[in-house]
Amino acid sequence: MVFFCRAMTRNFLFTITLLSTLSFADDHTIAVLDFTGEGIHEEQLKYLGEIFRVELLRQDTLRVMDYKDMSSTLSNAGYDKPQCTTIECAVISSMLLESEWMVTVHISKISDVFVCEGRLYESHTGRIINVTIYDYDLSLEGLQTQGMHNLAEMMMSTRIPIEVHKGKELVYIKTKPSRALVRVGKDTLSGVTPMAIDRVVAESRPIIILKEGYEPFRLEHLPEDQSNIVYIELQHLVPQIGDVAYAKPMPANIVIVSSDGENRFLIDEGTLEYHELSAGLYTLESDQYIIHNGDFRIHHRRTTHIKPELHEISLIEEQMNRFKLKRNLMIGLLAISGGYRGYLQYESENIYKEYGDDIFDGEIRHTRIEELDQLKPIFDGISVFTVFPVIYYHAKYLQMKSWLNQ
Repeated sequence: MVFFCRAMTRNFLFTITLLSTLSFADDHTIAVLDFTGEGIHEEQLKYLGEIFRVELLRQDTLRVMDYKDMSSTLSNAGYDKPQCTTIECAVISSMLLESEWMVTVHISKISDVFVCEGRLYESHTGRIINVTIYDYDLSLEGLQTQGMHNLAEMMMSTRIPIEVHKGKELVYIKTKPSRALVRVGKDTLSGVTPMAIDRVVAESRPIIILKEGYEPFRLEHLPEDQSNIVYIELQHLVPQIGDVAYAKPMPANIVIVSSDGENRFLIDEGTLEYHELSAGLYTLESDQYIIHNGDFRIHHRRTTHIKPELHEISLIEEQMNRFKLKRNLMIGLLAISGGYRGYLQYESENIYKEYGDDIFDGEIRHTRIEELDQLKPIFDGISVFTVFPVIYYHAKYLQMKSWLNQ
């Protein structure tokens, strides 16, 4: 029964990982090989690896490589499974995977202590750019609930002081939003979050997190030994709520996305308004439309009116192909007219060269030259008037192409 529950949990975590990977278009990609270990069951290692991937997905600007794609890539390269026990293997694997970074983790159980060693590789060069060691001296469940979160933070964040990871004497405080003040007792510490503070000092006096426009947060107790990183999400003093109204009914598959990418709201087809958005910046997105003038700001207790311009992607592709065809036809006409104009010039020069002493023959050649000279302005005009359509159609083609590439 326990094994069945764990299997269901693994499937759930893998689903979260896959959906999150597909939902966010983030800046950095990362792959995570299967964990290796000593004194810990292989099923537990796989479960911890899945939790670790989910923790990475929760961080900003990270997109975790799909596990099946990673396994397939390494399998095609001759690896039995996505796992490495040597640095050489990991370096080669990191360079085979099409991601920016790659992570390997080795967990050893020594008595009641779990020691986790993580390595972060730069895939382009195969270079190790970070090594972290995290020791955890409580249960396996605690390693699952807090340890993987801490290890992910240690692996990806260069802002966390190394002293926090090496011992229990410091506590690292992170807030959302960042740059909040920390007051310990009656003293406001210098600097803003994220910051590390001494555990002994923090335990002796109350801690209050302050940021303008947000409710003060009182930290009732510090994390216990299983965690030395505190994450606090601050709340607005007063809910800042507003509405947005559109000039025309919206089609299906239009999504409102917050500026930080964390909140996404699907607009119902045919609606003219969306109510109760938190104050801030937003934009409209869609996988079926190119949207212009889709950025807007929500103000407290106000309705923001916007006039987005929606261009259906399929129609843009058709227009782009039409402009490309017309451009190519005009280029062909320009090439033909220019080529024939060159032929007229060449023929005239040949006739001039063949002038002889025969007067009758000279008159015939002169007449032929005049006929050719009369045709030259016609093809010059065709060439000149063809250039402008070529420029116009090419510019429209590039415009359509740039819209599709946005």
